[in-house]
Amino acid sequence: MALPTNDDFANCELSAEELDAVAAGFSLGGIIHSIEHGLKSFFTNPVVAKVAFGIIAAGAIVTGASSAHHQN
Repeated sequence: MALPTNDDFANCELSAEELDAVAAGFSLGGIIHSIEHGLKSFFTNPVVAKVAFGIIAAGAIVTGASSAHHQN
């Protein structure tokens, strides 16, 4: 079903049939793709990469210091 795109239509309420037509456009594949894109954008952000590296480095230092302390 094709929905009109004029200004009058933009200001009216949708019928149940029209809502079903709009909802049919949202597929599970589209939602998963959006989540993947968001995660990729998040983890390729240079600021996020630096923060993650800092957290991992701090964890390694704490774990190493704790391990060395228990060996003595």
